[in-house]
Order: sequence, then structure tokens, then C-alpha cells
Amino acid sequence: MNKKLPTIKEIAKVANVSAMTVSRALNKSPGVREQTRKKIVKIANRLNYRPNRIARSLVSKKSGLISLIVEDIRNQFFAELARGIEDHARENGYNIIFCSTDNDTASLKSNIRLMMEIGVEGFILAAVRLNEPIVAELIDQKFPVVLVNRKSRHDRANYVVVNNYTGAYQVTEHLIKCGYQKIGVITGAANLSTGIERYDGYRQALADNGLKFSKELVSQGPFTKAHGRAAAETMLALQNCPEAIFAASDNLALGVIEAAADLGLRIPDDIALVGFDDTALSANPKIKLTTVSQKKYEMGELGVKILIDQINRQESEYVNRIVLEPQLVIRESCGCHLPQMKKRRVHL
Repeated sequence: MNKKLPTIKEIAKVANVSAMTVSRALNKSPGVREQTRKKIVKIANRLNYRPNRIARSLVSKKSGLISLIVEDIRNQFFAELARGIEDHARENGYNIIFCSTDNDTASLKSNIRLMMEIGVEGFILAAVRLNEPIVAELIDQKFPVVLVNRKSRHDRANYVVVNNYTGAYQVTEHLIKCGYQKIGVITGAANLSTGIERYDGYRQALADNGLKFSKELVSQGPFTKAHGRAAAETMLALQNCPEAIFAASDNLALGVIEAAADLGLRIPDDIALVGFDDTALSANPKIKLTTVSQKKYEMGELGVKILIDQINRQESEYVNRIVLEPQLVIRESCGCHLPQMKKRRVHL
């Protein structure tokens, strides 16, 4: 099991040719007769030869590697986003190295440093804050990078995002049209573009429909299930508790569902709920979450396309920004199918 893999020199010795000839044959370079090439490939396969990617990249300046850094790959949203990125990268001859930061800036920086040492050709970042210094560093170094899902304030940052403001406005207005007037929001931190934009969309929808804004019905924090659960427990214990909750990610919504279950509340009969992301879990027959689709797979595909374009162009001034339009996906958790008289929650 610990047998050392063969080298090009060892293959050359068996084939009775030079190491240079083996290298040319395996890399399909000109100057090697077809009969010799087939002989070398056959020997290499028999000996279970595997090319040294790092050594090859030192010569070609191409590693064929892209690093995708997300906040938490366990989050269903990031997992589905990664699928689109990986599929499109493979179609274009690239492989993906995944890293998670666990919402830690130091981890983001250390992952980027490590990936650069390995020799990745570019980064797709889905875990940045609005004022992330490492983004500016990469751009200043003319290192290919594209942001997905979140923006940076850097004026030359490439990104692919959804229109978070519009999505949040649409889903909040949907709750209002369903008859709810006391609507709470659980959203991301104020240093994240997604957190700010979804919060702003929620507030504007309330204002445009003549509803009063209440600070006690707002909770900002990480996009985690734990935050969703804790925030919902606090809101649902209020004297002036909400009739409906807008959880600004499906992950947050899962936390709300757990909190409601612990309190013996039914969704949507006792408390209406909407999310944001439209992950596979939201369509689960036991959840049926009304949510906002932000086209995760397409976002991933476009992110890879922009990054590869950067790599090939090698232009420091290249800027490409794409904002996808969201889509409201109506299921049962919002309670829009319930009779109007039932849309008033009895306080515990």
C-alpha cells in the first residue's frame, strides 16, 4: 500500500528511451513517433503512473486548478452553488479545490495564502464581507478573482449576485398581500451585502404598504440555523409577537421551523414563514417553504465563466458584474391558502 509511484525516469528506463521522450509522449507534444508514444503510454499505465500536477504547472504556468471558498459547505445553499461551479469548471478543463471559512476572516486569508502556494489559477469567493481587505489585495496583485452571492465595495471587483433587494421586497409584499401586518425579519449581518440588501427590501415593502416598522421584530446575525432558531424564540416570546417571519435564507428558516416546533406552533396556521434561496430542502413535502429562488446553479456557471475569461485575458482592468433577477416561489408555509380569519395568531 505504501509503494512509491513511478517517475518519468523509471518509465524511460523500462521503455529504453530518454526522460524527455517520455515527457513529450505523455504530454502529447510533437517530436515522438506514434508507435513510441503508444509504447510509453502502455508502460505508464501498467506502472500506474500519475503526473505531478505541481511540477507540470511550474513549466506550463497552468495548474488547471480553481479554488472555491465558501462560508460553510454544509449549508445547502453553498453545496448547490458549488455544483454549478464544479460542473462548468470541469467542462472547461479545470478542477475545483473547496475551502470553508466558518465565517472567520482569518480563515479566509489563510485559505487564500495556502491555495496560492499550491498554484491555483484563480479564486471564486462566496464568503466575503463588504470591506474585505483580501479582495483588494488579490485585485491589486492582478490575481484572477470573482465573487459570487456577495459583493465587495471594491470598485474593480467582479461578481455574480442576485438582486437581493428585489427578492426581499417581493417576498415581504407577498406576506402583506396574504393579510399579515406584523412581520418579523431574521437576516444576515450588516457587514454582508446580502444582509443589508435583504433587510432594505423588507423595510421598503413595509413602508410602501403603510405598515409600521418595529425594531423588536428585527434580528441580524450569521446566516445559520442556530441564529434563525434563537431569533425566532425571542420574537415569538414577545407580547407583540409577529404573525409572520421573513427568514432571509432557507438555512435561517430551518431554525425558525425548529423553534416553532419546540413551542408547539404550527406553520403556517400559527405563524407564517418565508425564506430566501430555494434550496432543495425548501421543497420537502414536510416543509413546503415559500421562498425566493436566486438561481444558484446559474450563478455558479456564470462565476466560472467570468473567472476563466479573466485567466485567459490577463487584463488587470477587466470588470464583469452580473445581477440575476430573483423569482418568488410560493408554497404552503406562507399560509396564502388559509382562510383570512385564520391568519391571526393567538399569543401563548
